[in-house]
Amino acid sequence: MKPGLLPLLAVSLLPLGATAQSPKPASPPPAAQAIAAAERAFAAQALQEGNKAAFLATMADSAVVFSRAEPALARSVWSGRPAATPTDPSLRWGPATVGAAASGELGYSTGPWYLQQPDGQRVTYGQFFTIWARQPDGRYRWLLDNGISHPAPAGSPEPPATLSYPAAGQPPRRGSTDVLRTATALDEQLSAATAAQGLAPAYTARLHPQARLLREGIMPLTTPAAIRQQLDGEAPRQLLPAGGRIARSGELAYTYGTYQNSGAGQPGRGSYVHLWQHGAKGWQLLAEVCNPAPQ
Repeated sequence: MKPGLLPLLAVSLLPLGATAQSPKPASPPPAAQAIAAAERAFAAQALQEGNKAAFLATMADSAVVFSRAEPALARSVWSGRPAATPTDPSLRWGPATVGAAASGELGYSTGPWYLQQPDGQRVTYGQFFTIWARQPDGRYRWLLDNGISHPAPAGSPEPPATLSYPAAGQPPRRGSTDVLRTATALDEQLSAATAAQGLAPAYTARLHPQARLLREGIMPLTTPAAIRQQLDGEAPRQLLPAGGRIARSGELAYTYGTYQNSGAGQPGRGSYVHLWQHGAKGWQLLAEVCNPAPQ
């Protein structure tokens, strides 16, 4: 019998009325589901109690935000902000893409946000990016919060009902040069490659197939063509990493810091956040958020 006839014969032997079943999609990792739930609960708390109360209640003690494009302790920043009033617009958001390390103690979420006036008018839109860490009590608290604003989207600004879960990574082999002492080594390598090769080639060699770039003022960049076009127009920059962390399982890491444009006649500085994932092709950049410093 020809091998090609086997699948047809298998279908023909099904009981009358039965159909071939396609395999069920794999369930998302429990840690990623828990992070999605934590993000949604965080957003709901903000609507009920106000942003200040919700951010302070859900952050880790070491959580970081950015103030004028400089890393700062989130508790100090949020403690100094005024409490909400009834006339303030409400901040609404929810996850669209969520992932976690195999070890489960480190993960991330990203998705849309918008501001809504008390009369229901939506006035500002953007994307958030949050790093989460599981605490000793099993709950997740956020370690880093950042994002961008962008024009009103063509479709609904609401988060999607069905979440996206990027493919899982693979930890480096023991003894491999990909085993890192510090997460910031990845940024140092990228900065050195940018100086030697140029921005676009250095990034292109390291981009994950599911990479997304967030840039202030434009919609999220999620395709290789859109990302390359954006990188071709950006000035070379030197990365100055300030911190980061590698998951215990070894295949997921995040870093953050500031950058300084290094191109001749192209001054500028700002902040960045990187999400790195290790796989068959080594460490790859899964997400980047860049925000220019205010003038």
